[in-house]
Amino acid sequence: MTRQTNLAAETASIAPIQMASGQVVDLAALSAADIHWPDLVENLVKLPRFNGATPHVTYTTAQHCCLMYDRAPAPLKPHALLADFHTAFFGELTRSFLHLAAHFSTDPDTFLDNIHFARDQVTAVIYEAAGLKFHEADEALDDRLNTIALMDKMQTAAEVRDLMAPCRVSGHWRLPAPFPYPVKPWGEDKARTELTLRLAMIGIHIRA
Repeated sequence: MTRQTNLAAETASIAPIQMASGQVVDLAALSAADIHWPDLVENLVKLPRFNGATPHVTYTTAQHCCLMYDRAPAPLKPHALLADFHTAFFGELTRSFLHLAAHFSTDPDTFLDNIHFARDQVTAVIYEAAGLKFHEADEALDDRLNTIALMDKMQTAAEVRDLMAPCRVSGHWRLPAPFPYPVKPWGEDKARTELTLRLAMIGIHIRA
């Protein structure tokens, strides 16, 4: 979060993507006005966590976002809810894919830095659309975002514990201790309802 540049590009359509509503946005020139919340909800409720590798159940990124909201202390709830909304544009990029792509890059560290930079820039726009701060010279804000990043790993650890088959490779996940709360998949319909409800709780109202 040290590079504080605007995504606005001098040339159009560097990274265009069509959303569920039919609108096309350029991720390289994304602005708060481009954030159409129903589009993001539509993607998130259909996007599986862990690349779909949860045997016998479907667990959505939308539910993960909701549970992040639920686990967060009150001052952090809005940021925690939206922390993974960038996946509505990018999908759930697996760690395996990122490391493989970095392996083939001539400069793996720079490649991964650019991935994280793109994620942070899009997240900043999403937060701006919600009236929240993301990029700012504010140590307290950095501390809050670091807390959310740790919470995300703890929630992921709980999901691995409750939804994934036992891993046959020791130390594969490299995650902290999980939240103690059990994770039970909601399915797409409930995930949509619950995500819409939590968005309303932070002032974002989506028409039915």
